[in-house]
Amino acid sequence: MAGQYLTAVFKLRPSRRKAAIMEKLRAKAEDVFWDILAQKRPRADAIAAEADKKARREQSRALEQEINRLVIRDGTKAGLNEPIAQGLGRDIVMAIGSYIELRAGGHEAEYPARITVTEADHAAALDALALATTREEENAARDALGRVARKPGPRPLTIARARDGLIIRKSPNGALALVLNIMRATDEKARPAQLAPGMEAATGEVFKGGVSKTRIILPLECSLWHQNKFLSGKTILRSGLLLRRGDEWFYCAQFEMPERKAALSEARLGVDRGIVNPIALSVVAGDGRILRVSEPLGQEVGASIAAADRRRRAEQKRRGATSHRHVERVDQALHCLANRIVAEAKAYRAQVVLEKLDGLKRTITEARPKGARRGGWRRHLKKAQLGKLEVLLGYKLKLAGLPAPRDVVAGGTSQTCPACAARDKKNRPSQESFCCIACGFSAHADSVGAVNIARRGVAMIGITKGDKLAPREQDMVAQLRLRDDGGLGPLAANAAGGFVADRASTAKGVSSPQGELPGLEQKTTHGDQNARKGVLAARGATFFRGQNGKKPLRGKGVTHDPPE
Repeated sequence: MAGQYLTAVFKLRPSRRKAAIMEKLRAKAEDVFWDILAQKRPRADAIAAEADKKARREQSRALEQEINRLVIRDGTKAGLNEPIAQGLGRDIVMAIGSYIELRAGGHEAEYPARITVTEADHAAALDALALATTREEENAARDALGRVARKPGPRPLTIARARDGLIIRKSPNGALALVLNIMRATDEKARPAQLAPGMEAATGEVFKGGVSKTRIILPLECSLWHQNKFLSGKTILRSGLLLRRGDEWFYCAQFEMPERKAALSEARLGVDRGIVNPIALSVVAGDGRILRVSEPLGQEVGASIAAADRRRRAEQKRRGATSHRHVERVDQALHCLANRIVAEAKAYRAQVVLEKLDGLKRTITEARPKGARRGGWRRHLKKAQLGKLEVLLGYKLKLAGLPAPRDVVAGGTSQTCPACAARDKKNRPSQESFCCIACGFSAHADSVGAVNIARRGVAMIGITKGDKLAPREQDMVAQLRLRDDGGLGPLAANAAGGFVADRASTAKGVSSPQGELPGLEQKTTHGDQNARKGVLAARGATFFRGQNGKKPLRGKGVTHDPPE
């Protein structure tokens, strides 16, 4: 199988004795982890300062070998068995390696260190905020309070090898159990565990069972969806994490899954993202015809953030701290939106096209520009969701066998008419409405943006260096205007006063009885279509402005007055 990986989280139901064993081993492993990291900091700083990349790589390999030997030695003294020590060594190497590469690349990086936060630290920060008498002192105290993090959670225990953390079934439809190889046979709490024969839930292979003093058996809970997705005999378990949250234990298992490949068409699915309405979708065919348009989706994301903002202000006044209960609701809504986009893309075998929003994806964690006023938390948080949705789409499309989203320039997508290609700021009189001043076409502004993003993705097909994108889009609209519906599909009813029909009737002998353009499958270049400036204007579209940049060229039947 090719490398498609996905992580599932399963809930464990250990007895008190087994929970105590896991917590004891986890705490010991955490102590060893931080101790070795502290010992190797001078060595890591020296390697990061090495200018030669080859020498830095060789020194990093030597450091990795030292760490593995040190982990085995210290882990044995602490009472850890070899599987836990192996996972611990991998974690230490990855933490130090990330620090070295960041420092070598010129980035500021803090060396991993154990954080200890007490209630006294939080109380002192609250007192400083309460005693502030000036605006500067209040701002400084509020920043200090934000830096006082909650007590960090327990560090997870890495199960590096799949055979040390197998998920077993007693029968094809039987109960699930996790068999962990984390104990030493000489441990005083070790007891012989009788492992009944069964089958590995991930691969379906036979599990022979037996008796072991180094393994513990833990009942495992998961939904039917998780069982069908991960435990149906079609995946391979690669590694896992043993995680404690409060008094509950979870197993985060990483599975390798079969790679999917979907047969793509030339259709493109445009996704318009915004602050007020998170997304709007549109699917266009390879010639630019609109196949589907959806109303703006995801308003529940903005509602959750607005409610969280109100709660945040009240909590800040009441106890000087804020909760993050809204995060799960927002994440759930974003997952639903991403699933909706993937489902539409699969249905039309279309590639997803997004507008470049690098500036809007900056999060609240970035430094505030000097002189900028504080606040705007809700708007910053909404902007952060734009980037998070893009991340979710990236892996969900890959799992569905579809290519990664393609970026296109966002300029003018919400101001360009999909019926006549007229671009003007006046086409968008308000945030939600779009009304073309040239032809009278009207629709929701976000839906228009999604259509133009998808068509821009179509125009990018086969584009070569030096080609202009705008003429390609104009040629596309000019050809679509020869159709009975102008290529607008579900939006054809939004055209004013039979505008589309007039355009089709003026092209004598060009359109077929069904409104299709003969020979459309033959590719034409935008250079052929735009050889003479008047060719597009003669088709009745407002594509070019006059040389003075003020009056557009008019075609027959085109009105510049918006419909009442």
